[in-house]
Amino acid sequence: MNSNKTFLILGASSDLGVGLVKKLNSDYTDSLFCLHYNSAKTELEKIELSNGNRMELIKADFTSTSDINAMIQKLKDEEKIPTHIVHFPASKLLYTRLKDFDLERLQKNAMIQVYSFVEILKAFLPAMVKRKDHNKVVAVLSSVVNGQPAKSMLEYTMVKSMLYGVIRQLAADNAGNKININAVSPSMVETKLLSEIDSRLVEMAADGSSEKRNATVDDVVPTIAFLLSEDSNYINGVNLNVSNGNVIL
Repeated sequence: MNSNKTFLILGASSDLGVGLVKKLNSDYTDSLFCLHYNSAKTELEKIELSNGNRMELIKADFTSTSDINAMIQKLKDEEKIPTHIVHFPASKLLYTRLKDFDLERLQKNAMIQVYSFVEILKAFLPAMVKRKDHNKVVAVLSSVVNGQPAKSMLEYTMVKSMLYGVIRQLAADNAGNKININAVSPSMVETKLLSEIDSRLVEMAADGSSEKRNATVDDVVPTIAFLLSEDSNYINGVNLNVSNGNVIL
């Protein structure tokens, strides 16, 4: 039944996060959306829920261990243990080569995207497994972990590969436990995360794609929603390639 679920959507204020919340609102009833954000919540506040669904906005800076722990404790204290976890957090995309490598920046990005996710799963995954009811975990990665990555994306590829390792290992560790731990890897998506890179590079990525365009939020969200649905109950440990053939495995 698509009802009475508790979604913990990390990085819900992202363009993909907002799009997913709108999609889930139409697919589920009487469910709770715990929506994490860091600095911007305006787009989340604009969402009008229906079907008996409700939301709770939770602010946390994922570069802060104390913020992460406070968010976890708040959810536990309020007995809002998720049935579904979606992980979107990411820093804005930067092109970096070996000579540009910055350890401090890498550690910050790893904290936002990887370490925070591991701490949250450490807190909630055991209870999700114990339910034996096909609870769901989905992380949004990138097509850089599939096949050959684009040039000059060293730090980005490192962090996404770390996150992919978490998904693969936890899926293996929990195989047969009636929980589904999966990932989605889109090619370049037209979102505000691209705002700090040269627009010419975004255009080049679009020109190099099979349809001469980059992916949109609407191209990616349905795949995430599928992995959150009961239709994915027999899928575990996969990384779905959403690149329109730009990456062929």
